[in-house]
Amino acid sequence: MAKTIFEKGVNAGEMKRLNPEEFTANMGNTRYHVESTIYIFSTAKRDFQVAQPLFPGLTLRGCKSGERFVLAATVPDPVPQASPDLERGGRRIDYHDGWMCAVGLLNPESTARDPFVGADGSNISVGNNLIAQGLFPSMTNPPSEEDLRKAESFRDRRYKWLVDEALRAAATSSKKLADFLRQHEDVHDAMDALGMKADWHQKREVMAKCPNCGDDIPASVAFHRSTAGILCVIDPERAFRAGAIDRARMEDLLTMPA
Repeated sequence: MAKTIFEKGVNAGEMKRLNPEEFTANMGNTRYHVESTIYIFSTAKRDFQVAQPLFPGLTLRGCKSGERFVLAATVPDPVPQASPDLERGGRRIDYHDGWMCAVGLLNPESTARDPFVGADGSNISVGNNLIAQGLFPSMTNPPSEEDLRKAESFRDRRYKWLVDEALRAAATSSKKLADFLRQHEDVHDAMDALGMKADWHQKREVMAKCPNCGDDIPASVAFHRSTAGILCVIDPERAFRAGAIDRARMEDLLTMPA
């Protein structure tokens, strides 16, 4: 009785013939299949450049036009990595847990599956802890409101640390302040976000056209008083949380036809 290909062993040509869509002789391995996608979101106001073995030269996009959050990047699950095959020669492809790779991308010191665990420790001042700067991974797009609020809380906590340290440096000497500002380029974002003023800081505000009335408004506002003197609501849920409208008005706006 003839042996099956699994009993007698196979070569690259046989595997390619039997599985033309699933095999590449160049890699000596099955083709890479993405089982799911991990989404990296950012509530930070700037881009970040990441240089890690699994993610060389990756740019994580930040909020530039007043957005509450942006999709900064995506990570495949699993994550492939080409490695030398010391037994057979050539290269092989190893696969890594996509979620843990995403967590490690944002905070290399973390070993927890929950990205927010331990992210508010002493390394809040270190640039490679991006969780502390308002970035986070998510299995869904868009992300959950709970994760967004956690990320904003981490970002704002770091903003407060930045402002406190900048003011402390300014009180010491102009050189210490200049050094601190050079090392932490997002100090001005923190000052704007917290509404702080200082003689060394000039407020920067992104303006946009209101989608309802056409007035020029700060890009991130949820509501404003229009030039006609009417309360113009852009984001009903945020306006409700801010106390600008009641729940009935929020529900009316959310169910209103586009």
